[in-house]
Amino acid sequence: MLNLRKRWWNLKRSKHSQKAVETLIENSRLEASFFVMCGLSGLLATTGILLNDTAILIAAMVLAPLLNPVLAIAAGISMLNRHLIIYALKSFIGSVLFVIILTAIMAFLLSLAGTPFDLAPFEHRFSDLNHILFTAAFLSGFSGVYAWLRATNLSNLIGVAIAVSLIPFVSFFGVLLGLGRFEDLYLYLATFTINILAIIAGATVAFLWLGFAVKSKTIDTELNKN
Repeated sequence: MLNLRKRWWNLKRSKHSQKAVETLIENSRLEASFFVMCGLSGLLATTGILLNDTAILIAAMVLAPLLNPVLAIAAGISMLNRHLIIYALKSFIGSVLFVIILTAIMAFLLSLAGTPFDLAPFEHRFSDLNHILFTAAFLSGFSGVYAWLRATNLSNLIGVAIAVSLIPFVSFFGVLLGLGRFEDLYLYLATFTINILAIIAGATVAFLWLGFAVKSKTIDTELNKN
């Protein structure tokens, strides 16, 4: 019985690890298509925020490729691979800054055109330091990894993109920046930071629970290709 469990555990460890990491690395590369998708999702999320339209926000979440570097960070932590963590952090930070700048420009131009902004619903939502919210973020990260590795159809992947999406929050930062509300940025920074850390923690636990392990040399070779 012990040998059977050991063989099952080793199978679970090897079934998804190599291909999953290669996919995360490939889809987190800071190339033109990655920035285009980030930019489009950010602009779409900005319109959803301005119109307070949930459907548009969901569309932006599905479109956003930020899921890949977030999961890559968690994978790197679970494998204690410093190179993968640094690679994923560069992709995440680069894409976030790009979206913030782009949405800030959009908000600034709209404000010059006299567009009214009602951010009250999102101000309350994104400033609420509620432990239930962060529990939800942790569970989103955990379930996101499980669904991503076990995805059997497109609806699974769409659900993962929505569950772990940070694009509405990132676009909200851009809107505040574009409107010149610099002092308000600090009010939401703590919520955003704890939220992303909770997602990464949940994703890391999921990777570990699924026995996610790949040799560091194999990963480093794949990173050198990118």
